[in-house]
Amino acid sequence: MYNGKEQVSWRLKATLLCFMALQNACLNLFARWSRVKAQTEPGPGYAKTSVIVVCEALKIFVAFVLLKFSERLSFSETARKVYRETVGFPMEAAKLLVPSTLYVIQNNLVLVAAENLEGPVLAVFSQAKIFTTAMFSILMLGRVLAPRQWMALLFLASGVASVQISMMESKDGEGDAGEKNVLYGLIASICACCTSGFAGVYFEKVLKGSSLSVWVRNIHLAVIGVVMGVVAAFARDGEQIAESGFFAGYNNVVWALVVVQAGGGLLVAAVVKYTDNILKAFSTSVAILITSAVSVMFFSFPLKTMFVFGAAGVVYAIFLYGDMLKQFTACKAMPTFLGGEVKVAPKGADGGGALEDDVEQALIDKSGRA
Repeated sequence: MYNGKEQVSWRLKATLLCFMALQNACLNLFARWSRVKAQTEPGPGYAKTSVIVVCEALKIFVAFVLLKFSERLSFSETARKVYRETVGFPMEAAKLLVPSTLYVIQNNLVLVAAENLEGPVLAVFSQAKIFTTAMFSILMLGRVLAPRQWMALLFLASGVASVQISMMESKDGEGDAGEKNVLYGLIASICACCTSGFAGVYFEKVLKGSSLSVWVRNIHLAVIGVVMGVVAAFARDGEQIAESGFFAGYNNVVWALVVVQAGGGLLVAAVVKYTDNILKAFSTSVAILITSAVSVMFFSFPLKTMFVFGAAGVVYAIFLYGDMLKQFTACKAMPTFLGGEVKVAPKGADGGGALEDDVEQALIDKSGRA
């Protein structure tokens, strides 16, 4: 049977890999760099809440364009479709109040984390969203994780802990010129991952129960995000905005951050359409390497052994959780719970395998008798 993804040329896949990796790396680097410039240059610096509003506004345009080209409509037809699916299904749009508000909170927390963590550390800590998404998927969607996925979460937690330890060993004066409060940044990053995980799973649940276009849904999300973002901006930074203006402190780095964050939707759509999970995992892994390399070369980031081990553990966890290691010949000889194809028989004859089956069945029964 014809499979469109199999027919895609390696050149297009390589191009998408490069752009996705660069987008992920630039997001971490620009987030950190923009906060360092805001802290070290004269003036009030940009208001973090205002950037979220601009990003959400740009996402409306991006989602509108994606809807137009995905359904081959004219601009007027696209506008009418959005209007019909908004006015005709008001409760469907209202369901997105929760995830949209959480995404606004998450994006603000990411900038708080970027204010206190250097780029490579931010890139590694942000992968904790795999853990939070998995937990919320179990609780809200009734999913059951395989032993391999639990092992991946263990490697992920160990990797993040190793990076945390490496940062506790850092000396004053190392790294870039920005503030470095690792504990505060870690808390902000974990909270961002929790809001991201819950919002993502909630959004998935809403999508499964609706026939509306995913891009119309994204427009609804972004419109609500603009409203919530404006409320947050004037509630938290109203005095600064009134005194200096909404776009005060915006420079080339801030605008680059806005474009990179909002334009990520285009790349995600292309990756989903033309490639597979292996490329997405590669792009995330390459992004961590790019972020680390750039930070070492240009921002004096101290590359410590514990950080390297921790980052390697996180990269391994990404591939293990997605069951993608068996694609590599060298990994096929490993046990299945480590990503290979070798099944490990239960030891003894005391029903070890049956016990595992009973535990899995209990999880299924608890989650809704799937």
